[in-house]
Amino acid sequence: MTRFAPCVLLSAALTLSVSSSTAQTLPPQSPTQTQTQTQPPAGYSAAALYNAANAYARAAKPGLAVLNYERAKLLDPNDPDIEANLHRVRDASGLRPEAPRRLDRLTRIASPTIISWIGVLGLLIAGVSMLSSEALPAHRGKLLAVALAGFCLIGVTLGSAVAVWPTLHQAVVVGHAIPVRVSPTLIEEPIFTLPEAEIVSVKGEHEGFMLIKTGAGRTGWAPDANLALIAPKGR
Repeated sequence: MTRFAPCVLLSAALTLSVSSSTAQTLPPQSPTQTQTQTQPPAGYSAAALYNAANAYARAAKPGLAVLNYERAKLLDPNDPDIEANLHRVRDASGLRPEAPRRLDRLTRIASPTIISWIGVLGLLIAGVSMLSSEALPAHRGKLLAVALAGFCLIGVTLGSAVAVWPTLHQAVVVGHAIPVRVSPTLIEEPIFTLPEAEIVSVKGEHEGFMLIKTGAGRTGWAPDANLALIAPKGR
């Protein structure tokens, strides 16, 4: 059984990196107005994001409100106020509710930081138990049972990472009636427009444009200045 340990440990490490990525801060960017508005507030906490979202909602900026509610929900998935206000803003914008995913319950177990530590604990339990089972053959059965419990904790972290993964590749439309074209250029006529506050999947990027896919399955290229990733990344 120990010969499979390196694969298990590598898988767990990759899982932890995906889970913890939702709690990272956003490095400084160029100080344009749009980028300043889409940057998380100081501290990048669920409370700060929630307050920023409320302020944008009161200022009739649904795109920025939804962006900050979604970011707050990543950090605090069990806060009912975040969920309620998010639905309220989306409803007011005439957007259909998001379809629930099968693994969404796993993201509600705890915050990404706690989920990451659950994986670390499982990794330590599984690793120490498996190594000890070789040194203490008389207790191998009990130690392997403990190792199994550790693997279960790693499985919780892995499931949470899989559930969060689609959100790491989603963006919110922060402009009004954003044109979408067949190719990443401003020359062509738009094939459709994106309403403000809609959430889209990002499939690629090219020179100031994002290849997006809507919930209805439509695809095209939209200017990245009018889109903000829910999970911010450094540049």
